[in-house]
Amino acid sequence: MVVSMPPPYPMAIANGNGQLSRRTEVKSYESPKLSIVEMWSHLLSQLKATTATLKQRYDERERIEKDVSARTDDWCINIFMDQYTRLESLTSELEMQLAITHSVGQSQNRDSSSLSTFTLTPWQMEERYRALIQLQSCLGSFFERASPAYDQSKTIWWFDPSYHQSDGLNYDRYGAPDVRESEARLLKALALGKETTPLKLLLTSSGVAAFTVLNQFLLSKVLNAGDTIVIAPYLYFECFEHLRQISHVRVVNSDTFDAENIIATAEKHNAKAIYLDPMANTLGLDTTDIRRFAQLLEGRQGWSDRYIVIDGTLISGGMAIYDWFDKPSHPKVLYYESAHKYIQMGMDIVMLGLIVYPEPFHETMGLIRQVTGTTLYSRQANVLPPIDYNIHQSRMHWLTTNAEKLYHLLDKKASTIAQFTFPTHWRKMGWGHGGNVVTIKLFGDEQMNKRPSLDAFTSLVLRAAEEEGVGMTKGGGLGFSVTRIWPSTPFIRNEDPYIRISVGVDPDEVEPVAAAIVKGLERHYRSLKPGLPQWKLRENGIIKTNGLLEAYR
Repeated sequence: MVVSMPPPYPMAIANGNGQLSRRTEVKSYESPKLSIVEMWSHLLSQLKATTATLKQRYDERERIEKDVSARTDDWCINIFMDQYTRLESLTSELEMQLAITHSVGQSQNRDSSSLSTFTLTPWQMEERYRALIQLQSCLGSFFERASPAYDQSKTIWWFDPSYHQSDGLNYDRYGAPDVRESEARLLKALALGKETTPLKLLLTSSGVAAFTVLNQFLLSKVLNAGDTIVIAPYLYFECFEHLRQISHVRVVNSDTFDAENIIATAEKHNAKAIYLDPMANTLGLDTTDIRRFAQLLEGRQGWSDRYIVIDGTLISGGMAIYDWFDKPSHPKVLYYESAHKYIQMGMDIVMLGLIVYPEPFHETMGLIRQVTGTTLYSRQANVLPPIDYNIHQSRMHWLTTNAEKLYHLLDKKASTIAQFTFPTHWRKMGWGHGGNVVTIKLFGDEQMNKRPSLDAFTSLVLRAAEEEGVGMTKGGGLGFSVTRIWPSTPFIRNEDPYIRISVGVDPDEVEPVAAAIVKGLERHYRSLKPGLPQWKLRENGIIKTNGLLEAYR
């Protein structure tokens, strides 16, 4: 759903004579603000409905078994029914717990509520739903086959009755009914353009698999030997490795992430394809204003036959891209995400990617996904939470709000000893949110931002988090519900590693996470350079003269 709202900032577009003019109406997102417990309650209601559907499939399968006198194994049937009964019971239990949590949260006298001991924290809501959806996935795949039969004598070789006597090709690699249902639902949840715009979405086995499908499409249908691809200064390193292997196509980097520079570079080299990240996975979280990019190309000659590939991973579902690129002069847009991050509500169950593209490319894209083996199989798709637009935007709202708060806390308390980055300008670019990543660069000599130093700092932060009683993890990836810290290698221009913080979803954990990071910074500097960091910290008002942290006492 795209909602018309007054622009928070003036917008400029190119008019007929090449000058910039004001745009008074801008399509933007209205972030619905469901509470965290409301998000999980909605998802649980969908889980209940899916469980009921699975029981209906079982009942229909049982009926056909009787009709054809198929052989059955009660031992296996009893396992299925025990699992079904257990899932129903646990779902009702979690439903009650979420209702109590919501009720206590609405109460003005929370501490005195007799039900407060039965409430759940955000991480408990996620863990319990995560357990249920995996149980449900087991139930759904228990009798299913990867190559279901069409007909039978004595043996039922399918679980979903839609396979029985179907006209399609019953082979999981070609796409299963449940996967197609998830794809249609997710396309609506991302809201990348008006529903009147004919778009298709395919799920893939990872983000790199999603890139592989789009890149293969361009290589087979668009690019010829000697053609040029223009990319921004940074492209996700595994995707860039794809391009490095291509000998018959030239790859050129633009000098900056600015829309004007990328356009000029593409025109200079007559590029047929341009690869963009709205926000790059770099220390500076460098951004390209995609909406401005589209505005500058409106009415511009020579672009309608070009293709733009956009990696929306860090701004998942935050841009109405296909509304921005909706003029005949605009290039064709291919969109992808590494979707095991935000799309999974932080549960990190399976690797996942997605691609979105104009409907006329659907047959070719589906064939490429099939022959490259990059399909997401039904057993993986069945553990995806059935998010909708409201749930996805609400969760991204909470994550961005927490990340922006953490950035300001750190910048206020420790800006003399480290550089902190968050894209606070996300609203100016018409995004629905700003993601949940904050980066840290330590000040000091050339060794401060090498891997040994950053690993030591990370360990100190985690030990400080233990003292603060707040959950944190170390590891790659982002978009999870628990704050994660990682010494990230940028794979760009020989730059040093940097600390990437993927901020969690619980608002109550932002301040203790900030306290842990500040403690980690102070202790790291003290261990490496006694004296100097103490002076800098005192100058910033972070510690008292006895060395204790002042900011979070």
